[in-house]
Amino acid sequence: MTSYQSLIRYPYAGRTVFEFLTTKFPYHDPEEWAFLLGENRVKVQGEVATPHLVLREGDTLTYEPIPGRIKEPDVDTNYTILKETSEFLFIDKPGNLPMHPAGRYRTQTLLNLLEMVYPTVIPVHRLDRETSGIVIFAKTEDSRTWLQKKFESRVVKKEYLAVVRGRMEAEVSLEGFIGRDLDSAIRKKMKFSPLEFLDSKSVSTHFIPIDYNESQNISLVLIRPLTGRIHQIRASLLYLGFPILGDKLYGPRETMFLDFVQSGLTPALLVELGFERQLLHAHSISYVDERVQREIRVQSNPQTEILSFFPNVKTMSHRF
Repeated sequence: MTSYQSLIRYPYAGRTVFEFLTTKFPYHDPEEWAFLLGENRVKVQGEVATPHLVLREGDTLTYEPIPGRIKEPDVDTNYTILKETSEFLFIDKPGNLPMHPAGRYRTQTLLNLLEMVYPTVIPVHRLDRETSGIVIFAKTEDSRTWLQKKFESRVVKKEYLAVVRGRMEAEVSLEGFIGRDLDSAIRKKMKFSPLEFLDSKSVSTHFIPIDYNESQNISLVLIRPLTGRIHQIRASLLYLGFPILGDKLYGPRETMFLDFVQSGLTPALLVELGFERQLLHAHSISYVDERVQREIRVQSNPQTEILSFFPNVKTMSHRF
C-alpha cells in the first residue's frame, strides 16, 4: 500500500496532528482529514494518531491515502511540444505544472501527462513547478544518458528570462558558492556566498538587463547559468538584491514562504509578492550533436505573464 511520510520540523513542532495536516496538505479539506484520521490512516512514530496529538521535533508522520479520494490542486496542463526527434521531446512547460509526482501533486504532472502519449518517456533534467519554459524528455534510457553527460560536462547552453524587483542597469557576472542556508527555518532554502562555506558548491551565472518597467520598478533580465545547481538563479538574484517577482522562497522577506505554507496565497500575500508565481522562464537551450555535426537549438517565447509587464520584448529578440 502506498504511504507518504513527513518529518516534523519547525514551524510544525508543537502543533497538533490535525493542525499540521490541514495546514501543510490543503489538497484535503478539514472534513476529509477528520474522516481519514477516524479511519486510522494517519500514524505518528508508527502508532495511530489522534487529531489532538501534539507533534514533536523529529517525529515521523505517515499517511496512507484511500485511492480516489485525493483532491489535487489545480494546475495548468497546457504544455506544448516545441520540437520532437526520434530521441527527444522538447517541451514548453507552463508555469504552474509540476514535473513529476511529489507532495500533494500525484497525477496532474507533466510526466504523467506525457506518459499518456509517450509511455516510456524520461526527464533529462527538471524545472521547478513555478518555472515555465523548455524542458527535455528522452524517449529511451540510452538517449537520456547521452544527453545528461552533456549537461554534466557543461556543454549544454541554457538561457532564462526573469522579471526581478528593482532596476538592474549593468551586466553582472557572479561567481561564488551555493549551499544549504543553515540560518533559514526553511530546510530546502539555499544561499549564495562569494566565499566557500560548509558543503557548498561553486556556481557561475551571467546576468544581462534587457528592459525596465519604471511604473512597476521591475527589470527583465536575461540569465546564462554556466553551472547547474539547485536554485542557483533564484539564490544568486536574491544575493544581488534583485529577487524574482512572485518568488515565495527567495523573496524580499524570509517568512513569505512560511506564510504561504500556513495560509495559502492570501490577497495580502499576493500583493506583497507582486505575482502569483515566480516569473522565471527557461527561454532557450542548445548543444552540439557531434553525431550529425550540427547545433541543436530550441527556443521558447516569453509567456503572456512576462509580456504583460514588458510588451516590447517581442521586438527585442535580437538582444538575446
